[in-house]
Amino acid sequence: MSTTKSKILAGVFLSAQLFAGIQTASAQPVPGGTLDPLTIPKYVTPLVIPPVLHDDAGAPMSVEVSVRQINQQVLPAGFPATPLWAYGDPANPATFNNPGFTIEVTKDTETRIKWTNELVADPAACVASIDPTNDPACNYLPHIVQDQNGVPIVDQTLHWAAPNQDCLDGVPRTDCRGASDQPYLGPIPMVMHVHGAHVGPGSDGYPEAWWLPAANNIPAGYATNGTFFESANGDDTANAIGKGYALDIYPNDQPTTTLWYHDHSLGMTRLNVYAAGAGFWMIRDDDPTTVGVDDDLETGVISGVLPGPAPRAGESAAALNTPGDPVRNAVREIPIAIQPKSFNADGTQYYPADRAFFEGLGTGGIFADNTNVNIPFLPQSTSDIAPVWNPEAFFNTMVVNGSTWPQLEVAPERYRLRFVNASDSRFLNLALFTLKKNGKLGDELPFYQIGSEQGLLPQVVEIRTGFATPLVAGAPLPKNPSQRLKGTFKQQGLLMGPAERPDVIVDFTGLPNGTVVRMINTGPDAPFGGFPDVPADPATTGQVMQFVVNSALANPAGDPSTPVNLLALDPNPGGVAKLGASNATRDLALLEEESALLCVTIDAVTGAITLDPNSVPPLCDPALGSVPFAPKAAVLGVAGSAGGQVQLWDDPISTNPQVGNIETWELWNWSADAHPIHLHLVKFEVVNRQVIGGAVRPPEPWEAGWKDTAIMYPGEVTRVKALFDVPGLYVWHCHILSHEDNEMMVPYCVGEPGVDCPAELF
Repeated sequence: MSTTKSKILAGVFLSAQLFAGIQTASAQPVPGGTLDPLTIPKYVTPLVIPPVLHDDAGAPMSVEVSVRQINQQVLPAGFPATPLWAYGDPANPATFNNPGFTIEVTKDTETRIKWTNELVADPAACVASIDPTNDPACNYLPHIVQDQNGVPIVDQTLHWAAPNQDCLDGVPRTDCRGASDQPYLGPIPMVMHVHGAHVGPGSDGYPEAWWLPAANNIPAGYATNGTFFESANGDDTANAIGKGYALDIYPNDQPTTTLWYHDHSLGMTRLNVYAAGAGFWMIRDDDPTTVGVDDDLETGVISGVLPGPAPRAGESAAALNTPGDPVRNAVREIPIAIQPKSFNADGTQYYPADRAFFEGLGTGGIFADNTNVNIPFLPQSTSDIAPVWNPEAFFNTMVVNGSTWPQLEVAPERYRLRFVNASDSRFLNLALFTLKKNGKLGDELPFYQIGSEQGLLPQVVEIRTGFATPLVAGAPLPKNPSQRLKGTFKQQGLLMGPAERPDVIVDFTGLPNGTVVRMINTGPDAPFGGFPDVPADPATTGQVMQFVVNSALANPAGDPSTPVNLLALDPNPGGVAKLGASNATRDLALLEEESALLCVTIDAVTGAITLDPNSVPPLCDPALGSVPFAPKAAVLGVAGSAGGQVQLWDDPISTNPQVGNIETWELWNWSADAHPIHLHLVKFEVVNRQVIGGAVRPPEPWEAGWKDTAIMYPGEVTRVKALFDVPGLYVWHCHILSHEDNEMMVPYCVGEPGVDCPAELF
């Protein structure tokens, strides 16, 4: 390791000490809205099983999916309903739900979705209006994420679509970094991204290809769509664009897997995803008559039957979600979307309005002397900190499939759970334990992971707290946990960074009737990976949901699924062989920019954080224990001898793979915490990991298949390899949404050899 890199790495770990001190000081419930999460009853609401919204049934499908504002019972009965945004079929208002219901598509069968922004006062009345240009039913709605005074907290100082604003670079346009410190009160842009889809640039959900609702009261001068809307929606120029909607086309030419759809609007993805949630997009096999793992036996090397059935097209939400209904009782494959939230007493969602939420900037916060730290925010010349942006937002109430701390009755059989971590910033680290009569945790049940973001793993991986063991098909299950392969991290369970999607089996076979199984979370209420492993608050965010074994739900003919140790998966997951040699290697960097306004000192023994009275910003002196406190942006860049050269959204594109090339990306994480990095367009292999200056180690057993999102640990380089096979403009970014919205996202362009990519496409 070079001297320069050694110094940088030392700074990384010093910053990690800072976060450790924060975690130690805040080992208590995460702050939030006016509703105390301890007053919310747990395990009284049945888990919602999302119905199938649309199913192509093996034939090309063309449908419409809209986003509307609704009131939904997220909190238990007796609490107020929660206003939020939801996805659904505009022809069937009963389908609007948060999270959205599942879209089922068939492998290699084209799907066309007309995504419609219906964030207006009364969508149905607006559509039926005889005078929509004057009907108040067609007035746009303000953003639903608001502060304690009912004011939307959309921040115009970040990259985002506020037209005709005073852009900081002096060029008035949409999609710029603004100079106003006032909240944006205009109509809300949306652009849909099917996360993990192998799709052309026109349908990928490029962040600057947003569109506004077809409202009648949009003020003069407002752009109705983003800079790249018309060009990005060019897959079908005759029908691809219109007022309030965009048509996207998905070939579904990838292994059967679990994808999800969510908004991707520039600079406000964190707010729109928090408000609107997401929905599952399941790619199934092209031959529904086959029987076997994931209905995918074409390679001839996969054997076994996975737990099923999943919810089917035509099954009503009422039948799927009425305890005791035969339709609900039969389900053995369930999508699980986890999205923590915080609430106010009136049922509304709480989102932090400023940096005081976690850091105490302006309120004293964590500082031992309770000093008020009043930092003037952008765009004032005395500050370099955006007013609304928080580095991370963790929230204090666990919401699963749209309900707080739900419960599911299960048969004493095997179940398939298809997870997505839909959190803003929270890493989940899940484990299953039986519950003793005294309320304490008993025996641990393993997760058997069979797949990740882009399809099946080559082997089933048994995951318990601290262990991850690839199973040999046909061999007995290991009986002694001490003999199992230890994972890299001592407290690791089923680990999920934001946007990661493990596909697992849970085996309830043999558990007595009435057994309670609790899903717990030890992922921290703080940034992950750069500090000691301090669990989440055990009374709130340390609990997720629970299962109760009900023998009456058992299949009379027995469980038809294959025991996990007899499942033989595909050594080439999804039937796709691993990639060959790379045509090129790119060194890229994960960085953090610190504010010059605030330095703190860290006690080496206690980790206590105090203001540094001797420092004159920006002259923080690490040798004296003084470090910058307030990050102003999480950023990406090109790796170099100084740690990295920052690449911002508006900078010239420097990452330009040639179409058809295989590239290895070396991702150097010089920041203080872990980042879940997502690459659009491609599925990739995790090649290896390496502590900077240390030994190379192989990928973890649960990431041995194809992925589209992977955790990059602090002080490490992670190498991934991908085939860039579709020309176009895409993005890669951190999926901590608070990071993505403040510079930790940049475009990349796949171009023809010798052709300038942006010029070719736009």
